Amino acid sequence: MTRLQKFRIIQMPHLKVVPTKQVILHEYFDANRTTALKKKIITSGKWKDPPIVTQLIDGRFMVLDGANRTTSMKALGIPHMLAQVVDYFDPSIQLKSWNHVVRLLPERLMQSLRESGVDLPLDSHSDKKAKRMLSQRKILAYLCDRKGNAFVLPLQKSPKAALELLNTLVRGYEGKSVIHRTEEATHKAFHGLDRRMRTLIVFPSLTKLGVLNAIARGQFLPSGISRHLILRRALRIYLPLSVLKSRRMTIRQKQARADRLIQDLYEQGKVRFYPEGIYLFDE
Repeated sequence: MTRLQKFRIIQMPHLKVVPTKQVILHEYFDANRTTALKKKIITSGKWKDPPIVTQLIDGRFMVLDGANRTTSMKALGIPHMLAQVVDYFDPSIQLKSWNHVVRLLPERLMQSLRESGVDLPLDSHSDKKAKRMLSQRKILAYLCDRKGNAFVLPLQKSPKAALELLNTLVRGYEGKSVIHRTEEATHKAFHGLDRRMRTLIVFPSLTKLGVLNAIARGQFLPSGISRHLILRRALRIYLPLSVLKSRRMTIRQKQARADRLIQDLYEQGKVRFYPEGIYLFDE
């Protein structure tokens, strides 16, 4: 048995050269965040870490992880990119929600929503009760202050309306405050944070089908609330950027070049699979 055959006993990543214009995001993303990465990509001359995507029924590819890298490649006008393609409904791929902690007061955020025409209740609940209501799908989301007072967002008449409300909420503080992401859903989220962090925003659980339906409707999730947990990521490929930038090479020729590079890495014994979690300090 060859070294390459031994590696293929483990499910290896599917690395595919795809047209950059056919790669889409599933949530809003601030293109201003790409400035540093664009410079880094050009300076290195290498395509290091392929974004993780899944192919949609219309042939496009939806990014699960790598919005910054994808947006950078689009901004640079590079026609193709190497991506890791996965089956979105593989049980090993999990979708979770991030909650946000921001500096703006909850009353200010709620007032902003009311001014935009959203009908909101005036009363408050304990954060524990609001958490329970959210888990029972009796409310859409809630805001919590440092004392554990929670202000709820009511359910909406349709998934489209619900997503519009969540996007309106996030736009109310995005760009106006530092955003700290957390999985905590009570006032414990404030522990260890600067006293200026005043509001916890707790979002509903996400589903893969819900994400796909949103894309089909032409909607996007709010920035920074989705979190895909994906095993077997392909990192540090170092495909020459000149291959992906080329206007003369066909996509098949670029794929062949990528396949040859990966084959060489296998044969040189440079491919390693680490099933345990790791910390990287050079990202």
